Amino acid sequence: MPALRRGPGPGGPEPLLLLRGLPGRGGARGAPEDAALSALAAGGRGLSGGAEPGDPLRERLPARLPIAASRVASWLAAPIAALVWVGASSATIGQWAPRFFFPTLAVVGAGLLSVAFVRSLARFARRSRSGGRVRVIGVLVNAVATLFLVVLPLTRVLGVVTAPGGGAPRIIAGFGDWLGGEGYPRLSPHRGIDIAGRIGADVLAAADGRVSVARDSRDLCGLIVVIVHDPHDYRTVYCHVSAISVTPGEAVRRGQRIGAVGTTGQRAWPGYEHVHLELQRGRDSRDVEDPVQRIVGCFDGTTRYPADRLVLTYPVRC
Repeated sequence: MPALRRGPGPGGPEPLLLLRGLPGRGGARGAPEDAALSALAAGGRGLSGGAEPGDPLRERLPARLPIAASRVASWLAAPIAALVWVGASSATIGQWAPRFFFPTLAVVGAGLLSVAFVRSLARFARRSRSGGRVRVIGVLVNAVATLFLVVLPLTRVLGVVTAPGGGAPRIIAGFGDWLGGEGYPRLSPHRGIDIAGRIGADVLAAADGRVSVARDSRDLCGLIVVIVHDPHDYRTVYCHVSAISVTPGEAVRRGQRIGAVGTTGQRAWPGYEHVHLELQRGRDSRDVEDPVQRIVGCFDGTTRYPADRLVLTYPVRC
């Protein structure tokens, strides 16, 4: 077998090859010695630890690159998701940022999270087959994050794209929902219903009443209109309007224009523009009821509506 040592030479240390069986040393040179001399003539590559084909170092490097990419995707997905959530929870940030900023950020985050989830599944399957140590926690974390930040928002996108035209207005988010209009988790159940509408379209009074509030709420509701419905002791609240057409104390009729659909307050993403309709009982704003239970359809000026109980019509035109 060849042995390699380094010794002094004219230009400094240079390799010296000691071979058993060289001519003149009692034997004929064989194939291993020829291979060793060829490697030495090529500058010592292969004997000095360089990355040659078949070398374990070279084989490990490409395999580590996808793993590093997966980790980077996981690290980036978390802050992007947090930033999207902050933008959806803050009226100030939501109104300050360009309208397509957070939707674009959400798409990028969903892509990175999907890559991280697929990589974690592949790594889990590979280690399971090889009998290595399997880490279930990472797969579960990625699966839950993908469900809430990719799958559920995607179902809302499909709902917007495939929504049929005509008929009753579409309800984007229902009463008590723990998901917002765009499909992301909420910190508290939804207090009303979000009814889809075009920017600038008329917002209509859902029943006869008297305007008690018409102003900028300076919170997630944005421009707000509140109508008191006597003698039923109920109030309807309309949020996110872009313009207010009534004043406090004014009497309004069902189907009357009270404002225009907008994105004030908690800014809706493109395709998710809506009117937030809330039904409150009495004077306690925390005592809310599902408006859908009292909605009888779209406003029709030829229809006679009951006067002995409160019934509502959609706050946008059908």
